[in-house]
Amino acid sequence: VDPAVQAQELTQSVGEEISRMIEQQKQLEKRFEELVSMQHVLRNLPNKSKLRENQAELQQVAEALRQSTKQLCRNLKDNPNVAENMAKVAMERQALQLLISKTMHELEVFQKAQPLIESVMAMEAAEVQMKTTIDHERATTATVKQLRNDLKDEKIDHEEKMREQKKQVFGLKEDLASLKMSTAVDVRFQDKESSAKNEHLCRLEQTNLEDIRKELMLVRQQTEIEANVHNATAEYLRHLSQKMQQSRVDWATRREEDLTQRDTDLEQLKANHARDMRVLRDMEEKHAAELQLKNEREMREADERDRADLEEQRQAMMAKAAVVV
Repeated sequence: VDPAVQAQELTQSVGEEISRMIEQQKQLEKRFEELVSMQHVLRNLPNKSKLRENQAELQQVAEALRQSTKQLCRNLKDNPNVAENMAKVAMERQALQLLISKTMHELEVFQKAQPLIESVMAMEAAEVQMKTTIDHERATTATVKQLRNDLKDEKIDHEEKMREQKKQVFGLKEDLASLKMSTAVDVRFQDKESSAKNEHLCRLEQTNLEDIRKELMLVRQQTEIEANVHNATAEYLRHLSQKMQQSRVDWATRREEDLTQRDTDLEQLKANHARDMRVLRDMEEKHAAELQLKNEREMREADERDRADLEEQRQAMMAKAAVVV
């Protein structure tokens, strides 16, 4: 037998079984909805026997739904090759069943649908929280991308300025070298001129050299200042990027903690539901016992009244008979 064909047949068989179970669950859910809708009519009837029968059948259907969901989850777990969406549908259906059961209990006891309202509010809050987290992540990513682009532009601008300054320094050096050569030639060819003119030219050269040195010093100071500004900007951008990364990690951690807390709350709600069901059964048994005692007491009182009426009639007949005599 071809293993691939055998695996396909097995998968098809499992799929048909799961489809049958899902169809059965749909029928149970339909019956559950019918029983719930009938309760609103039965509560207004004077005869409560049909309401009790409805409640008993409702509990049976709810139990059948829970058992069917457990079996479906077990089959999906034992056969992981079946589509994962079916498992998700089963889990959501089980959560919906628990919510309906809690809502029915609240309706019967308090005439309110508080669990359903709280569930809807919790879902809306979770959606808002998720949307806020996604928007924050998008904003953070866009900001980091923009900062990186700004840093890149800053580096390019700084390199361009450095090249311009180097060109200026190189030009100044060439001018200085040319000036030195010109000065040396002038000194060599005009050495025989008057000492006053020679000294004047020397002072002029010294002045020019001092101005060039000052200008060169100013250029170096400006370059150093711009380098410090660049380093400070890069450090600030790096610190901001780290802060945003840490913020993203904190948001992720908070999301995991919120999910864990919701799981804990769900388990607590399940435990409270089981406890409330036990209390409800105890109260129903106690109510039935009290109702039986009341019926017995009323029957005894009716018997006593009947006996009293018979005694009065007998006394009246005896009185009439005495008068006739």
